[in-house]
Amino acid sequence: MCLGTSAAYATDPVRSSEWPLDSHHFQADSVWKVSRGAGVTVAVIDSGVSATHPDLAGQILPGASLLGDGGDGRTDASGDSHGTAIAGIIAGTGGPPPAGGMYGLAPAVKIMPVRVAVGSQIAPETLAQGIVWAADHGAQVINLSMGTASPDPLLQKAVNYALGKDIVLVAAAGNGGQSGNAPMYPAAYPGVVSVSGTDESGAFWAPSESGHGITLAAPATDIYSTNDQSQYVHADGTSYATAYVSAAAALVRSHEPHLSAGQVVRRLISTTSQHHARPDAKIGFGELDPLAALSATGDPGSPENPLLHPDAAPASAAGNSNVIVIGGAALGALLCAAGGITLRRRRIRSIAPASARQRENTGARGKSTAPSKADTKTKSRSGSRSR
Repeated sequence: MCLGTSAAYATDPVRSSEWPLDSHHFQADSVWKVSRGAGVTVAVIDSGVSATHPDLAGQILPGASLLGDGGDGRTDASGDSHGTAIAGIIAGTGGPPPAGGMYGLAPAVKIMPVRVAVGSQIAPETLAQGIVWAADHGAQVINLSMGTASPDPLLQKAVNYALGKDIVLVAAAGNGGQSGNAPMYPAAYPGVVSVSGTDESGAFWAPSESGHGITLAAPATDIYSTNDQSQYVHADGTSYATAYVSAAAALVRSHEPHLSAGQVVRRLISTTSQHHARPDAKIGFGELDPLAALSATGDPGSPENPLLHPDAAPASAAGNSNVIVIGGAALGALLCAAGGITLRRRRIRSIAPASARQRENTGARGKSTAPSKADTKTKSRSGSRSR
């Protein structure tokens, strides 16, 4: 039974809208026969995560708020549910029966919420503290759907600290592809998986960053996920592509716990669809393929992270530890302005589960027929989230 095609899923308006999980894309039903991410903790460093959403019940561990409010990260006061949406893409459980709901790609993963953002404003030093906190409290994968256009020494030290603790770091490349293309950090630091976006057809999503040594791509358009009102959101952006890659890393870590973080990264980039032996400017080594990553056999290669050395990374297929030359040094980007960020944000809107009548004017998998447009508002303070 393939997710997105079965009768049970077809009658669930939320689940049937999750096109990345269907039989034409990630093949989630087949993936879950191999791994659901059990035993792995993914840190979501963001705006916090609403632990009260029924589709996230039991999935959200006590975390931390680094904003001086004494919280544990299990609330999301961002106004746009950004952190909660990221968590749903990674670890949604579908909600309690008989009602349908949001499934994450790794529904047995536990989420460690680390709140570092108030709205879209993030200080680089706070983001750095969040990475260190997650690394010290057991995260095996860290999701970073945010960043700053200016390199920061504290942030780089935090990234290196987490990499040294055998953690997979995954960061959004950014959405300034049509209005800039300067490097975004932490995605641009060596060792971090930088994620660009694709649409439902597998084509590169034009607002995504390109030309900066992108590691790989994942779905970034017409994405449904959880919000902080126990409902759902619909949005575009490399933030959400990043969440899918973090989930896939967790699936591999659960299935093969003996692999190092570097070997997990190598597995993900050597088993992509649309595979490129040399990284493409738009989709890097290719588009994420979780089932191929889980099905790979053979030598996992060196335990060292292949992205720490831009001149060496796996060329292809599972178990192939040969290396090739990577072109480009900087990864995904936003625009730098006035010493901070000009953020090209993506609109995000809250939705309630749609009835069949409400869905009459949507596409086959619940895709909105009206394209999402870039928000023209900008922020110019020290840091911001990628949409």
